[in-house]
Amino acid sequence: MSIEVADAVRVALRLLESDGLDKLTVRKLASELGVKAPALYWHFAGKRALLDHMTDVIVAPVTAALPPPGEVPWARWVEDAASSLHAELLEHRDGARVALGADLRVARSLGELTERAVGVLHADAGFSFAYATRVSGVLVHFVLGRAVESQTRPDPAVERTLVSQDDFPFPLMARGMRERHAAGSTPADDFGYALEILLTGLRAIHEDGER
Repeated sequence: MSIEVADAVRVALRLLESDGLDKLTVRKLASELGVKAPALYWHFAGKRALLDHMTDVIVAPVTAALPPPGEVPWARWVEDAASSLHAELLEHRDGARVALGADLRVARSLGELTERAVGVLHADAGFSFAYATRVSGVLVHFVLGRAVESQTRPDPAVERTLVSQDDFPFPLMARGMRERHAAGSTPADDFGYALEILLTGLRAIHEDGER
């Protein structure tokens, strides 16, 4: 039976949504496709390679929607790219964990997003290529890390209960979390706040000159 990579990845994404990342294996995917595992190893050397292809599909809509360089101010471009990537990863169960450690030569859409960020930071913001690659790496790693945090964070109701308990070991953090919950802060708000801190620092570096 001939196997198309795109079909295998589509089924793998369906298994991811139903069973989660930890239960997704190449052997399970082979069984779902009605083939023996060696037939899939011809296309995917292992689970990481499969995840790289899945990452490519997950991130593709984000990269396709990015505005071309120069169409919006550079800081707005960075903000929109980060927000869109974060939102898309959260659309898929364990999506951020799938993308962690991706080989950009296979996860081409994530590599293309990073490449375009380098172009914007160099051409529009005026950073050197060396510095632009540093910033684009920070940006992608920040988004992945925050998305993992969002997908592993307790449900807000559970979190409220945890920080309200007398035996919670960190009273200052608990007080701060209670204040945030009382103000109606959401995980999306937390991401936006963290992203603004990153962008504020980047704007300051832009004004003062890279070091």
